[in-house]
Amino acid sequence: MRISRKAGLLISAAACGALAVGAAGEAIASMGDPEHSTGASAHRAPLPNTGPLKAQAKNLGDISGVLKPVTDLINDVLASADSGRLTPDQLATYTTAIRNAISAAQQASPAIPSTPSISQPDNGSRPDNGSRPGNGSKPGSQKAATDLRADALTGLQARVDALLKAISAGDPATVTSAAASSITALANVIVSITLGGLPAPDLPGLPTLPRLSGGIT
Repeated sequence: MRISRKAGLLISAAACGALAVGAAGEAIASMGDPEHSTGASAHRAPLPNTGPLKAQAKNLGDISGVLKPVTDLINDVLASADSGRLTPDQLATYTTAIRNAISAAQQASPAIPSTPSISQPDNGSRPDNGSRPGNGSKPGSQKAATDLRADALTGLQARVDALLKAISAGDPATVTSAAASSITALANVIVSITLGGLPAPDLPGLPTLPRLSGGIT
């Protein structure tokens, strides 16, 4: 029996399709077959000794988590054509986002012992009736890294609240001052986390930075 050329082409195409589907089915089946496994994923283990690195990455995440909503608010206010005014909906959105970010950073603060920190320079002072050491420093009185971080986050919330209040009141001069104060509060948060929970930078030319007690080295 003779078949037309067109029918022959259709039959050939169907046969090729069946073969392709069959081959794909075998490949998929072999992927789930232990005997056909390459063994590449059979042994999975985390990198060793990465605890400090994970903590440092988390600290950087805490910085960015707080930084973005606050800087978004400040940038929005400074770019506003209406003398720093924002709509009630905008204010509500920023208020919620910033409070959530600061609250998350506060709850995520590492559990580090609160101990006295680095000694403060004393300009080479000599002992005064035995009350101070004669090594050019006086007893450390700075707070530990966790305490500074907590204070910085609390201060940031207070200053951002003042900024939001100034925006709501519509006083351009107060808004500008409160925005500057909020930026300073952000710097406090960044420095408190950086000095207490990140490795010392190694960029050539940077001055030696102090380290806070209770930090991750």
